[in-house]
Amino acid sequence: MILRRSALAGTLALAACDGGPVETVQIPPGALPGTAEPLFQAAETAHHMLVERHDELQDQPANAAHALLLYEIATVEAARMSDQWAGRLMREARPVVRAAAGLASEATAQQVVDALWAASHALRRGDEPGARAALVPPAALQPETARDRLQRYALPGQGVRALRELQRAVTQERMRNQ
Repeated sequence: MILRRSALAGTLALAACDGGPVETVQIPPGALPGTAEPLFQAAETAHHMLVERHDELQDQPANAAHALLLYEIATVEAARMSDQWAGRLMREARPVVRAAAGLASEATAQQVVDALWAASHALRRGDEPGARAALVPPAALQPETARDRLQRYALPGQGVRALRELQRAVTQERMRNQ
């Protein structure tokens, strides 16, 4: 039991090695269906949506909100990896990624995840007032700005680099653990 506690403490210390607090996020039910590996699925799906098929996000604000929600989850989960470089890149890119979507850089990951989850569901229902109601402070700067930016969202280059590095690191770590 002592060995297990030491390993856990070491993991938490690594997660906070950049001087920031260890983040956690409660993943909304259904955001990552049927997975035991939230980091892998969030990283893979966010990379697919935001990097590989980014042109398909144009005029699809519900999908853009969902992809950004996955980026947030992957950023938090990446802090638990043994390769801290990818997690650091994700955290450093997060303010730029959020700014491009009209989201507040100082909001917690949970506030952003909750807002994007509610907005994506409202947008899928065609509920514009509901989407704007979800995109309010502290998660978003202004509802109208956030909603408009989701309509034509493009991941900034810093976020693309971070997601590519995360995907590489997750794949390597997964192969080592098999």
